[in-house]
Amino acid sequence: MNYKVPLIIILISASLYYFFSPASPLSDKQLTEHLNGKVVLICGASSGIGEELAYQLAAHGAKLVLVARHQDKLDKVRTEIIKRGAPDEDVITISLDFSDMSKSKEVVDQTLEKFGGLDYLVSNHAAIFTGPFLALPHLQDPEYIEKIFRVNLFSHIQLAVHALSHLEKRNGHMYFTSSLAGEIPAYTSSLYCSTKHAMNGFFYSLQQELLARESSVSLTIGSLGLILTKERSELLPYGHPYPVWSKGSLEECSRGIMEAYITRPQTLTYPRIAGMIYRANWYFDPHFHEGIIQRFKPKGTKGKGYKEVVEKGTSVDQRIKMGYQLGYGPGDK
Repeated sequence: MNYKVPLIIILISASLYYFFSPASPLSDKQLTEHLNGKVVLICGASSGIGEELAYQLAAHGAKLVLVARHQDKLDKVRTEIIKRGAPDEDVITISLDFSDMSKSKEVVDQTLEKFGGLDYLVSNHAAIFTGPFLALPHLQDPEYIEKIFRVNLFSHIQLAVHALSHLEKRNGHMYFTSSLAGEIPAYTSSLYCSTKHAMNGFFYSLQQELLARESSVSLTIGSLGLILTKERSELLPYGHPYPVWSKGSLEECSRGIMEAYITRPQTLTYPRIAGMIYRANWYFDPHFHEGIIQRFKPKGTKGKGYKEVVEKGTSVDQRIKMGYQLGYGPGDK
């Protein structure tokens, strides 16, 4: 089959959509008008996208519930928000680990107890890790696999279940951070990739169910490319084997999520150009797998470089770094 013609068609179509999309950025004034006084629950708020989103929402007058595992990191974020001018009583923190799914209901209950309602759910938390599945025994451990799915999928579902009725009272909105790795395969990220594929399958189906029941709640799935937060940069093995167009700004990404509360798209793809290129390559390039492997191959190695990937990805320093920073590394169950 000749893939050139359909590939050219999809690239042209994607380019036209990208440049002529009717969706335009909202002004700061519009954001403040919509967000001032709204109650926003942000899960995964101690760093990265969640942290930056908290700063931006607070700047527009939103009341925030910040959730993450590490209380010390949450305290720093809360202190910074208040330092920037937010009222002390408008920001609370909740420390918990979403590998215990029963905590999802507690998070919603504490939000209601403090603010009396909920307008916007940001389900952003995830266990992020890399490593070749066949070479790392801990990735094959059934208990470890189950824990990752509890954090990356099941807890998000439980948050949606417990938040929905309260969001419906305020015509609210739910946002779930997924990934382009939920649409295409990602080398050395088989478990992470599988949780994101499952997340997409569930929440795109839930969108249809909300529409069918004529719910006042809308739902956006964030299909994100590589957002180089500090934590993510430090976890990437042996440099950054990613093209420039695949990487996005933390500030722009967070702004897009915040705007999605108002525009309510079904999918938020960022960076958009990365979404177009990756999707087109996956569906129409018969050598997609080979290209990805070559991009990750350490320089100077022979063959496909799998041995070198294994050695660099399982070094002692890398294991300690993964376990210390994210809490989901080897030996940390």
